[in-house]
Formats: sequence, C-alpha cells, structure tokens
Amino acid sequence: MSSSSISVLFARGARRVTGSNFLIEAKNGDRTTRLLIDCGLTQGERYCESVNREKFSYDPATVDAVFFTHAHEDHIGLFPKLVKDGFKGNAYATAPTKALMPIMLEDSLNIIAEEAKRCGDDAPYNTEDIRAATGLVSETDYHKKIELNSDVSVTLYNAGHIIGSASVAIDVFEKRILFTGDLGRSPAILVPERETPKGVDYLFMESVYGDRVHESIEESTRILLTAVDDVRRKKGVLLIPAFSLERTQIILAALDKAISSGRLPPIDVFLDSPLAAKVTEIYERYPEFLRSDVRARMKRGDDPFSFATLTITRDMEGSRAVEKSSEPKIIIAGAGMSHGGRIRFHEARYLPEKTTTLLISGYQVPGSLGRRLKDGARTVSIDGASVQVRADVKALDGFSAHADRNDLMSYVEAVAPKKVFVILGETTSAASIAQRIQGFLDIPVDVPREGERLELF
Repeated sequence: MSSSSISVLFARGARRVTGSNFLIEAKNGDRTTRLLIDCGLTQGERYCESVNREKFSYDPATVDAVFFTHAHEDHIGLFPKLVKDGFKGNAYATAPTKALMPIMLEDSLNIIAEEAKRCGDDAPYNTEDIRAATGLVSETDYHKKIELNSDVSVTLYNAGHIIGSASVAIDVFEKRILFTGDLGRSPAILVPERETPKGVDYLFMESVYGDRVHESIEESTRILLTAVDDVRRKKGVLLIPAFSLERTQIILAALDKAISSGRLPPIDVFLDSPLAAKVTEIYERYPEFLRSDVRARMKRGDDPFSFATLTITRDMEGSRAVEKSSEPKIIIAGAGMSHGGRIRFHEARYLPEKTTTLLISGYQVPGSLGRRLKDGARTVSIDGASVQVRADVKALDGFSAHADRNDLMSYVEAVAPKKVFVILGETTSAASIAQRIQGFLDIPVDVPREGERLELF
C-alpha cells in the first residue's frame, strides 16, 4: 500500500460558486484511476464565461468516470465539451438527474449560442455534442455501490438539494472521500432530508451560504404574498426571475397553497418558461424522489405545481401574449440570475414602471444582471439597451434549496470527518464557514484555490 496515493485537482469551483469540476486521481503501482466530480459551467457577468472555452486543465481522454451531483448547469454544463474534447469513459447520475440533463443542456445551449454570437465568440459545444454526452450517462440509485475496479468504488447519497441531487462518496485505499455537491437546507421543501454518510476521512463541502443564515420558509412566504398584495393594490406586475429547476416548483407550490387556503385571492400567474414546464414534468414523473407529503398530494390527484389561474406558455406567441394580458399579474420566468431567458424581455418591459415589483429569489453570482439589480442598480443594460429601474426591488432567500451556515455546521458535525476542504463558495463565504468549523468543531480545514492540486496522501 506504500506505493498508493490520492490527489485532488480543483480544476474549477474553488473559491467560487459555479463551475463545479474536481478530478480525483488514485494511483496504485502501475494503475491510475481518474474520476471526475461534475463538469459544470462557470458563470459570472455572462451566462457562459469565456473561461468555459479554454482547454481543460487535465486530459479528458484519461478520465475513467464522471459522477454528477445534480442537474444544475454549473454542475453539468461543460460535460458536452468534455466529450467533444475526448472523454470516452462512463458517467453516472440518479434517474431524475439523467432525465433532466438533455433538457437543461439543450436550453442552456440556446442561451450560450445567442450570447456567443452577440460577443463574436464560438459556443463551447453544439447539439451533437449534447447527444453524444447524454448517451454516456448511466442511471444509478442512492446507496448502490459502483465498483470502478478493485481499488475504487463510489456510492451516491441523497444531498437533499433538488430532485435527484446526490453527494458522492469515494472509497479508495481504505479511505473515504465525500463530495457534497450542493447540500439542501433542513427542513427541505420538496425533497427528502439530506443524508449524512459515515466513516468519512476527507469531506469536500460546498459553502454557497457559508456566511449567512436563511430566513424561514414562513418569512419568505410572507414576503412573497405581501408582494402579491402590493401589485394587486397598484394594479401592477410582480416579476419573479426563477431558476427553472427546483426554485420555480417551490414558488408554484407556495402560490398553490396560498390560493387553495384562501389566504391569497386568485390572481393571474404566468409561468413563461418552457424549460420550467418540462422540468415540472420530471418532478411529476419521479414522485419517489420527493417528500412523502408531496407524494401523498400527488397520489390524491392534487397537483402541487398547478392551480386554476396558472397559465404556462410554451412558445413565443404565448410569451408575447403575457404582455397583452391585464394587470395585476405575476410573471415567473427564467433565468434565475437574469443571465438570459425570457425574464430579460419582461424586465426590459416592466422595470421602468413604478407599479412593478421585482422579487429576486436565491443566490445571484457577482457580475450577473440579477446581482446588480439586487444591489440596487437604478440603470442596467439588457441585451444592449439601457433600462431605467423604477420598480420596487425586493429579495427573499427562504425558498433557497441550499444549506445555510447553520445547516452546513450541523452537517459537518454529523458526518464527523477527519478533515474538511471548503469549496463551491465565494472566498468570504468559504473562509467564514472554514473558520467556524475549525473554531467550534476543532476539525482541520483547508480552503483550496482554483487550479490547485493537493496530495491527500
């Protein structure tokens, strides 16, 4: 065993939230096993930053397997490029993640291609690359051990983040390495509670909200319903930029509950997102990956993601009709950070109106349009046009599917690893949770840098 070693390359996703991409290399004599955790888009001011077109910092052809934690673009969005650049190994994901990948990647490509054309760049991959990549993905279950060889096995555990999300446990040379992916908060809103695998030596943990605590779900619901009351009074428009995967479903469920209980009088709601509609169909296809109470409702024929005043648009004609509809109304559209998608059309149209409320829900990456709006910008550029912001801009984070500082601390305490590496968070957030882990739990912590390679032993 003296000739064995394990190293981790933080290719992307260290000291930043997006671009999850980590290479584990296990050497035993003449045999080397290379496996990748995620292969995601790096996002910032642009939906697809220029770094996404650069060569990978490792040879894709030498990677034996890829394990996906979940289907958000910053975790899967560069997989087609990996295949285009030579990856021919095996890829693994849970059933919902596998079903979501082609939907998410094809929608993402539309935004990337449009953005690339506008900036005079080339897209990092095309439709054929997506087909080739998704064809390599095998479905696997939670707790099913995948034997890569006699040295390395991998097991997925429920991360409680979004439907089908997983943490990845790697058993190698009598050591256990755990990559959390994105962890869910507790209690989770739609999916079962996250699991805490045991016997972990090295924990690689996300830190998106490592320096703050979420408001309660009840408080976020109050903010949402107050915003609806305000636009009803002003006869205006409530704009909600929402991530098509999980966040949209959470907001629809909250509105459905408020309307069905009588707390909220009926109001026209437009889900102007073909992607969100497709994603919601995946939720309905895999109820076994949802909370038991949500499953029970669905079994009774009570759709938690639909109600009488909801209109789902699936084409541009339907999207244009949203503007012509009477007010007050609610428009939910992607993308969640206003990087692209139909929300930008509605923001350009309605942000100059004082009767508009923009409700930002969730993390906004630095440089994104959503972050600038959340930070109070009164003039923004949308697709080359200058737009005055006279709308009332509000934010909530209680609908977040991400663990907050307290969730992360309780997770580390429950897992009880021998060492923690803090990843997938802005530097301030990563450093903050690292300091708390060291100070309160007395567990050694490292906050690696992007591009760094560490020898575990």
